Amino acid sequence: MKLIANSVNMTETQTKPKDPEVPFRPVLILDTPELKDYQACLQHLFVGLASDSFQSTLICPPDAGAASVLCPSVDLVYHPLLKFPLFRSQNRRSVLEKLTKFKPSVLHCFSSSKARLTRFLAETMNIPFLLTFNTTSKKKLTHLASSPNCASLLALSSPIAEQLKTVHKNFNGSIEQLNTGTFVEDDCACFSVDVPVRSMVVAQPLTNANDFKALLNAVRHLVIDGYEFILAIIGRGNAEREIHRMIKKLGLSQVVTIVPELEPIRSVFSGADIFIQPHSRPEFNSPLLEAMGVGLVVASCHDASEDLLVDNETTVFFDPYDELSVYNCLHNLLDDREFARRIARNGQQYLRENYTVTGMVDSLMKYYQQAQDWHSHQQEIKPVEE
Repeated sequence: MKLIANSVNMTETQTKPKDPEVPFRPVLILDTPELKDYQACLQHLFVGLASDSFQSTLICPPDAGAASVLCPSVDLVYHPLLKFPLFRSQNRRSVLEKLTKFKPSVLHCFSSSKARLTRFLAETMNIPFLLTFNTTSKKKLTHLASSPNCASLLALSSPIAEQLKTVHKNFNGSIEQLNTGTFVEDDCACFSVDVPVRSMVVAQPLTNANDFKALLNAVRHLVIDGYEFILAIIGRGNAEREIHRMIKKLGLSQVVTIVPELEPIRSVFSGADIFIQPHSRPEFNSPLLEAMGVGLVVASCHDASEDLLVDNETTVFFDPYDELSVYNCLHNLLDDREFARRIARNGQQYLRENYTVTGMVDSLMKYYQQAQDWHSHQQEIKPVEE
């Protein structure tokens, strides 16, 4: 009797790290959008891994801007090197050769577009992998989660976790929530400087002009009432031109400006007072995390589903389709600055308690260990053939 052979025979030293004092050799796999969206979180993660003396590798496209998140202890592997379907096998083989030298113990995929690559690498090297989900609207990856090497599905919020539990009812591994870590400033940026002109900021993709209609009308009424402020809308998208027309039509060109995505966005937030979320996003909102970290007061739509937002505790809600509701919300924050600063400080404290870098790294170490233990157990109970 013998164990069923793997698709590619690998030696024991190729699938497990030699050094027992280094239990994890994680490989993080991301595509360009996710690396860009979670740049700050990845920076914190790599620093945390390095501080615990864990060696790690990042796999991403050559043009993803990986230099912005790397630290000296992180190896970098590019995929794909050649962006043509014809070279798919060569690209995979190149990554596999580099990883064989690194001897990873676990793979962690943050991007659905890289999930197939992750499964291929994990099954070929016979090591476990984890899939992270950052949105409730992403296509289901049931066929990938059914891999015998898929140990965990990680969700970046509780709504995403609940959806995964519904969709993947028969999943053999574990479904966990991972709170991304951030650093929280000691000072609170909201209304910290006594200046005549206040600053408000929005950071989200410009995919639907209607998302901004009530907000821009509310801003117009604030200007008519004599409030002095500027509103920066940070983002790009198909609706950008239409939003520009709305701004011009409402006579807000001197007050509202649209700017491209800026890096590091945290430094932009540190000079503002109010962070506005006009409409909820299916994706976990990384800019919201950074805005709360520097101490901006958050004004958000009622239907926002982020765990970070608690009405009149860490945010002030408004009806995204009612300009009077938006107006009243912003008017109250501009008028009652002590209330606004209290909400902002509450948000910072919530992050200190639930979204620390140390907590994120510790959680990942636990999930990586669980994945390795789970995989070892799966190997032990693997069916045999005569």
